[in-house]
Amino acid sequence: MDPSSARHAPLRDQLDQMTRRLIAAERRAQTLAELNRLLAQGRDPLAFAQRAVDLVMRASGAGGTFVYLWDDALDRLVMRVATRGRQAAYVNQAQLRLGEGITGWSALMRQTVVIHDDIQQDPRFVSFPDLDEDSFRSMVAVPIVVAGGELLGVFSLWSTEPHAFEQHDVDLATEVGGLLASGLVQARMVEDLRRQSAAARFLQSLPPEVTSSLQRCLDVLAVAIRDQVDATLCTIEVSDRAGNYAPVRPGVALSSDVGTSVVVAAGSVRTRVDLAELAQRLGPGQDKLLVSFGHLFPLGAITCYRDRPFSSSDASLVEALSAQIATLVASFGNLSGAIPLAARLANAANAREAERLLYDLGWRRDLTHTVFVRVRSSNLVSPASFARMVGTLEDLSAPFDGVVLVPSAPSVSILVRHDGDQWRRFEQALHTAFRALRAEAGVIVTAGVGAPANEVAGLLISLEEAETAALWAELLDESVIHHDDVAHLRTLPKVAVAAGGDLRDSLARFAELVRYDIRHGTSLANTLDVYLAHRCSINETAAALYIHRNTLRQRLSRIAELTGRSIDDAEDWTLFALAARLSVAEGAPLSKPRPLGEHVVG
Repeated sequence: MDPSSARHAPLRDQLDQMTRRLIAAERRAQTLAELNRLLAQGRDPLAFAQRAVDLVMRASGAGGTFVYLWDDALDRLVMRVATRGRQAAYVNQAQLRLGEGITGWSALMRQTVVIHDDIQQDPRFVSFPDLDEDSFRSMVAVPIVVAGGELLGVFSLWSTEPHAFEQHDVDLATEVGGLLASGLVQARMVEDLRRQSAAARFLQSLPPEVTSSLQRCLDVLAVAIRDQVDATLCTIEVSDRAGNYAPVRPGVALSSDVGTSVVVAAGSVRTRVDLAELAQRLGPGQDKLLVSFGHLFPLGAITCYRDRPFSSSDASLVEALSAQIATLVASFGNLSGAIPLAARLANAANAREAERLLYDLGWRRDLTHTVFVRVRSSNLVSPASFARMVGTLEDLSAPFDGVVLVPSAPSVSILVRHDGDQWRRFEQALHTAFRALRAEAGVIVTAGVGAPANEVAGLLISLEEAETAALWAELLDESVIHHDDVAHLRTLPKVAVAAGGDLRDSLARFAELVRYDIRHGTSLANTLDVYLAHRCSINETAAALYIHRNTLRQRLSRIAELTGRSIDDAEDWTLFALAARLSVAEGAPLSKPRPLGEHVVG
């Protein structure tokens, strides 16, 4: 091997590695984006899981992909979804006890398992010949769990090749496992509601906007219950334990025959005291029906008023509906089941609905910065680490005006009202909080920042930019990256690969410059970089380097001697300049000051 090629082999390896990681990040982003869209559409959980299997298999190159779901009745893990083909014939037949095989062990311990080779030698391995598992050599098994550790199943990838799965494949499987958990939880909630015969039709009759936000949910539910019991006034309030992370006022619905003053007063209701004053405006003789909702602890209360007594059937109906309302309201507090804000806006029926969603969350039309924060995926995000991040962001945002937080594990979307000084302080606070999370709790957090916007369409684009910038932040191991700073780098890996041959030749010529600078404490590589940046102008370069023109000419002459090539002979100035910049970047960390008394040109 040529000595110069050997010296630059690490650089080529880094470039190739970066290219692979960027390609993997793009595939992961595309896969997760499609699954998020499907989740937002409320797809059947098994159809959603089948799509997840197909997408992950394509993105990772796995030879087999399975989803086992926990069956309480059988007390077994049952394979419900599998790779299309031979394995699919054993869907609903292959069963595992908790702890049986590697998949069962992953479920029992609630831990991700990665085996790179010789699966059969693992003491936990149990052979299922019908699934051709004896032919597999590497695998990944990710438990599907919800907040609190409840097991829903296991998502696993298998390959006949050793070392088939890299860290980005494990990260993808982990995030897909979280999405599967969200889809299954949502499906279970719907199934529980459907078991209630009469009351089930209540939620089914609600408009789609009921799920756009907790605030909209309360408003719509108040109207629906008012109509069910023919109330003059119906209010729904949630307690602090409902788990919402945005200011939520009580839902209020009035009948059409109330006075204008009551309607005006209803518009300013924000607290329980306001509700009491509103009820008094209805006048004397109002009957009151109060029903709390929540299974393990009260999530809130439904209160209805009218000028005639409520019957026992009215009370029974509201109590029956309260069970469904509790499930619906609780789903807004389940961060692991939440959908990212960008996906919610993208799936809104129209711009008006999207803007109303933002208003319900607390946003007001103004120039707004968007931030997308996520726990680093290589941390294998746990509910505890995500909750710690959300708590930190809430504390951080409290002193600032016009900040909206929308959690959706493992990420949080943030809207920050623009104010020059406020935004500067907010960004500084982000950096400080991220350092504290890493130091105190070992939670590594990255964030992307989109361009400011003041319209719904612009905010959606800005949120998508922030998500992209967050991926770059994780890739480059930075805490916060602005999309504007990396947007122009999207095609850099492709261009770098295409120019790799010529660039490698130029770098080989400049290697001597780097070695010379390191040995003698000179700055020939930096001189060349500045010279090329100033379009080879002697005067401008000398001024930029604060040296005499003759000194610059001496350095250029020395550069030509060391590289064996006159600078004026460069055929491709772009590659030549890039090679110089890379040489400076490579040599800068190794450079050292020139010893006192030593005289060297450069």
